[in-house]
Amino acid sequence: MRFFLAVWIARIVGWVSRLTGRGGSSLPGLIARRIDPQVFKRLARKMPGGVILLTGTNGKTTTAAIATFLLRKSGRKVVTNQAGANLILGLTTALIQASRLRLYPKADLALLETDEATMPKAAEESQPKVIAVTNFFRDQLDRYGELSTTVNFVKKGIEKLDPEGWLVLNADDPQVAFLGASYSRVLYFGADLSVYPTPQGHHDIQDARFCPSCGHELRYVRQYYAHIGDYYCPACGLRRPIPDLLLVDWQGIHGTLRIDYRGEQIRVPMRLPGLYNAYNVMAAMAVALLLGVELDTAANSLGSFRPAFGRMEEVSIEGKDVWLALVKNPVGFNQVLQAIDEDRRPLKSLLFIINDRYADGQDVSWLWDVDFERFVQPHWHVWVSGIRARDMAVRLLYAGLDTGSIHVIEKPEAALEDLIHHSAPDQVSYILPTYTALLEIRKYLTDKGYTRHFREG
Repeated sequence: MRFFLAVWIARIVGWVSRLTGRGGSSLPGLIARRIDPQVFKRLARKMPGGVILLTGTNGKTTTAAIATFLLRKSGRKVVTNQAGANLILGLTTALIQASRLRLYPKADLALLETDEATMPKAAEESQPKVIAVTNFFRDQLDRYGELSTTVNFVKKGIEKLDPEGWLVLNADDPQVAFLGASYSRVLYFGADLSVYPTPQGHHDIQDARFCPSCGHELRYVRQYYAHIGDYYCPACGLRRPIPDLLLVDWQGIHGTLRIDYRGEQIRVPMRLPGLYNAYNVMAAMAVALLLGVELDTAANSLGSFRPAFGRMEEVSIEGKDVWLALVKNPVGFNQVLQAIDEDRRPLKSLLFIINDRYADGQDVSWLWDVDFERFVQPHWHVWVSGIRARDMAVRLLYAGLDTGSIHVIEKPEAALEDLIHHSAPDQVSYILPTYTALLEIRKYLTDKGYTRHFREG
């Protein structure tokens, strides 16, 4: 009876919350768990195909969106936390709201983007069939502390993996790959881009410089960004695992990927800019292939994939091309700037929206670890906004922009309107917000009719 009441009362709360414009991505889960603390566990273990937990520092939302898209294209019915609420309350809400009229969701499986700190509890309650890990980077020091804390959260989650379950791991991230050292059921993905130059002469952050086995400093055959690449340890002999799914060619923005899956090669359309997004595509394909999606089906489906909201999402505003890309830590910020740099259109405008609320990370000193000196060009037109707009402006001044190039408008909506007003018709604009700023500016764009609500697309 408690389970029945927990599900239906939570659904009613969710409906009311959405009708009143309050969202309701976590509140139903809170109500349900107070009535029946076992509600998530009961729902998760009723899924015929079980639960997939997808975690990591960067790329969770995009990877989960692509994997869900591929599985649905192959005919699977998938429950997912599309709203991006990835703590235990949000995961609970996703399963509760997956079916309006049935007690249990009518679905084949659940694929849930999961916060790293939530992994131990989520895995304990769901006993997942698959755990996929994208990467580990330093993120929100005021919440996670050092990188080892994040890794340990995920390790504890993996300990609760179903005995017949699988791991999907990034072979090119040493901390991620080492999670699979004592497991036999692991599908690794990675890259072998022989023509891709190893970055030189800049301070790209290496959050995992040392061997996860013996602690010696790692060496690299090829290093793509941060600590991602083909590495080895000269002391103990640890090497990057041989990837099952291998990226062998990447043509940059709006190009294609050439992927090798256990000896079979295929070209895949790439609609998302940035090498980091190529890794997200690889991770998602690895999950889909592991669950029986055919390689040709996955490749053909990707051509019609639309980015998850705010993750290199393309928006047309008054006929002008605008990209919306979340930034939340130094490595992720560098990769977004790298993708912008690879866009060869000469006229560019940037709007940085920096908040310091709890979900953003209240310590914004991480902005000084972003390599603006390498990427930001003196001829770019730059707007800064948000709670910490002036901190961002100071950082850009130290990066070499002069005061005349930086427009400080603390209200994001006003900053965006000013940017659009001063943009030429052939000028591309990039909006780079932190997490809560993304939610605010995305709501503004939806209210104006430029984007659909994330629940609609």
